[in-house]
Amino acid sequence: MVQEYRIGVIAPHLDGEYYGRLLPHIHQAVRKRQSQLFAIQVADDYLGITALVEPLALQLIDAWIVILPSASASFLELLSESGKPFVCVGFQSPFPNGHSVLVENRSSMKAAVKHLIDHGHREIAFIGNLDQYDLQERYKGYRDALEEGEIPFDERWVVKTKDNLLEGGSLATEELFHRSAPFTAIAAGADLNALGAIDCLAGKGYQVPRDYAVTGFDDIHQAAINYPSLTTVRQPFEQMANAAVRRAFELMEGRASDNERAIFVPAELIVRSSCACSERSQFTTSDDFDRYLLNLSQLRSSLHSITLNNYQMTKSLINATKDERIDISKLFWNLAHWGCLALWEEDEEGRRHLAVRQTFSKRGEQVPPEGRKYDLQSFPPLDYLPYGARPGGEDIVILHPVTSELKNWGYIALAGPLDPLNNFVANDLSRHTFTILAVALDRELLFEQVRSIAEKLEIVSRTTNDGIWDWDLTTGKIEWNIRAHKILNMSASKLTSQPRSLLKLVHPEDRRRVGFAFTLSGLSIQPIQLEFRIQGAEGQWLWVYLAGDIVRDASGTPTRLIGSLADITEKKINEARITQMAYRDALTGLPNRLMFKEQVLAAMADREHDRLKLAVMMIDLDRFKIVNDTMGHHMGDLLLQHASGMLRECVGEQDVVARLGGDEFIVLLSRIEGAEEIHHVANRMLELLKKPFVLEGQEFYLSASIGACVYPCDGEDVDALIRFADLAMYYSKDSGGNQLKVYTPALSSKRVERFNMESALRYALERGELTLNFQPQVALATGKVYGAETLIRWNSSDGKTIQPGDFIPLAEETGLIVPIGQWVLERACRECKRWIRAGMPSLVISVNISALQFQQDDFPEIVRKVLEETGIEPFNLCLEITEHTAVQDMEHSIRMLGELVSIGVKIAIDDFGIGQSSLLWLKKLPVHIVKIDPSFILNMIEDSDDLAIAKAVIDMSHSLGLSVTAEGVETEEQLQRLQQLQCDRIQGFFTGRPMTSEQFIAYFKEIANW
Repeated sequence: MVQEYRIGVIAPHLDGEYYGRLLPHIHQAVRKRQSQLFAIQVADDYLGITALVEPLALQLIDAWIVILPSASASFLELLSESGKPFVCVGFQSPFPNGHSVLVENRSSMKAAVKHLIDHGHREIAFIGNLDQYDLQERYKGYRDALEEGEIPFDERWVVKTKDNLLEGGSLATEELFHRSAPFTAIAAGADLNALGAIDCLAGKGYQVPRDYAVTGFDDIHQAAINYPSLTTVRQPFEQMANAAVRRAFELMEGRASDNERAIFVPAELIVRSSCACSERSQFTTSDDFDRYLLNLSQLRSSLHSITLNNYQMTKSLINATKDERIDISKLFWNLAHWGCLALWEEDEEGRRHLAVRQTFSKRGEQVPPEGRKYDLQSFPPLDYLPYGARPGGEDIVILHPVTSELKNWGYIALAGPLDPLNNFVANDLSRHTFTILAVALDRELLFEQVRSIAEKLEIVSRTTNDGIWDWDLTTGKIEWNIRAHKILNMSASKLTSQPRSLLKLVHPEDRRRVGFAFTLSGLSIQPIQLEFRIQGAEGQWLWVYLAGDIVRDASGTPTRLIGSLADITEKKINEARITQMAYRDALTGLPNRLMFKEQVLAAMADREHDRLKLAVMMIDLDRFKIVNDTMGHHMGDLLLQHASGMLRECVGEQDVVARLGGDEFIVLLSRIEGAEEIHHVANRMLELLKKPFVLEGQEFYLSASIGACVYPCDGEDVDALIRFADLAMYYSKDSGGNQLKVYTPALSSKRVERFNMESALRYALERGELTLNFQPQVALATGKVYGAETLIRWNSSDGKTIQPGDFIPLAEETGLIVPIGQWVLERACRECKRWIRAGMPSLVISVNISALQFQQDDFPEIVRKVLEETGIEPFNLCLEITEHTAVQDMEHSIRMLGELVSIGVKIAIDDFGIGQSSLLWLKKLPVHIVKIDPSFILNMIEDSDDLAIAKAVIDMSHSLGLSVTAEGVETEEQLQRLQQLQCDRIQGFFTGRPMTSEQFIAYFKEIANW
């Protein structure tokens, strides 16, 4: 009996010249083996989605075929860990033990270029999207042909295209002319690029092949029927599909050879007229001519089908969305005859599952009941698939994510036969329907929210203590509800429906402002938000808050003003009381720091005019802590009140004594002529404080350490004056206390220390004083080592180990973080290369990137160069940026991260949760990993708030397809709780302290053996 298997295909699209030609052959090969085919379409140009991240259908599928890099590194890592075999088509497997089916791109392109050389061309350009594996191989073949033909290479001949489409080829050809590099032929890495080049040349008045020769690669249908017809390389789609399916079955049945992990399928050079061969040479047999006519016929049918599909899509969209709830049975008009839409739901314990929302079957076959729940890895429901999707059946099962900018909704499964015309052009317009479906679900959610808001507003309007008003601009009359009348009837004048009756109630000083707000000029600036006074019936002034906004008709003309009115008199009284409290110390009644700084600023302004000086004195009671600790806080408070009174006696009426907190006081001598006046006041303070005084029968003695500085001699801003007075006070305390010290520049020891550290840091790289440690990151699901975070240490020349927290801020402030960060990136990648050579190819090295590095426009190019020089793959590198850095400039961050992701590196958001954490930010930023800040992990067992935050970050990240790393894990209990929350990875002292590279290699081998 034949063993039945389920084969999964992951591809960006399921139609078009490449994917649409591979898929039918794969389906046919799978049917012959009496097995089922599941196709997952992952690309969404609207949302920028290019790869499958979540483990969809992972438990159902026996083997996977991945067409181009359409599965994320994390998904492939899951496959590798699960033991599920997978075959990569069109690109090298990222794992050394993986299997691939590859076209002989290099030798085939070499043959195409040699053909041009045989025509006498020696100035041959190459255009192609070099970010793709197969195009890189074709470029190597181009270089091989030049070298073999002894043609000197000119780098100006090579132009990287933005894509494999017509426009990319046209723009690349324009760039060749712009570079003024002489060329007579173009070897394009893809046929559409080649056809775009021909169009560009024709637009400039050149003829192909008379003036320029052009070759392509792929042999798409348009290549043969273009004029001139395109010389190209024919991709063996049927052989590729058969090889991929055959290898998948060999892997499942244990028959695959470890010696042949890459299957290379030969391609064929097809000679036509664009290289200057005869136009008729493409028809060497009658079969060639028949194929040409068939291409013309099927392309005509495809174009006709696209026209009909456009009409059908519009019609279906109208029918499916005319009600509040979308009807998917009307939305999918193509050959799909069975469908199941499942959306994400959360249970009481916060675990996610897919719940069936809608189904349809155009043939009346069974469908899963609405509300039935499925795990992501077990979707779609096999028991309910239609008869045609059985093993060996004609149908395939298509799976697609349903995602919008607003939300990751879930997945849809469709079953039906393949459209035979989808392999000629991107004919399957239903791919756009998935975006329409997601947007329609957004609309349903918004409808529900609007309905809920309307219901709440109706209740609020009946129950609120605020007044509601409605001004009809066509009649010029205002309606006030009962509460509004009650608020305004407390005034001395009567309120009517005339707008002017409101202005009569307003305080004269506020009337002009209120009147302007109600004009169209005022309303065009912003909605009304006003606080103003009205006169009460007894002559007192009452405060009210009025808010409102414009309602416009369909043409945008204002028709009404609607708003609310509230009595805020008590709130204003409380604010005044709070403001007073904010400026005064509650214990002593003295001004606090805020009020003191304002008074210093005022005194500085006065000194600008009279050219005199002022002084700031910092006072610390020397033995107050002893009294406070031995006699208790109550006695300490009495002592502070007594001391504050004595200090106040020592200064003049225009001077200020303030309390900063604890036993620290600060004094402003607002007008002095010289330092002798400071000494006079300080001596008086010291004399008074050292006299014994009695509190509650106890005799106390005090002394004080006093520091002072002078404006403008020592500083010209408030903060500097306070800082310098503080430095002088500490110098006084270090000198024994009970004395005055006046600031001099020599006292700025911290500045000297900072200068010395900065100087030493500048030479730290040259002297080899910086070293790297690595802290392991462990996958919770498997217990395997995922990778390590790079941590820098500074072993200074004096033998001290300086922690990053002490020198990194200085490096950022001085700009030294840029060369240091560059060194860390290069060294970390080199160490990762050592790990790979030691047998750890899939490990990920994480490197922290500073805000200054992230602001460099050429940073992606720096990363690309480091990867090339160190020889590690992009998926081995993870760049970590802090949440604060990511949200500083969203436009820059989205562009920069997009370029880095296109290289293939992972992106992690570090310190998540302590800043502007938001689903909005994560949704917009192209990132892969979220790292929970250690502050939430430290107390998550004891603190339910920290646990809730950690859970929220994990769930929110997973809903966006992101993985989560928890930092600072120190206990087994924390690890177990994070496992329950389905956190992906952890790092911390529990699994490994920071270690050298050699120690990390030993650590990995020990964990692997265990």
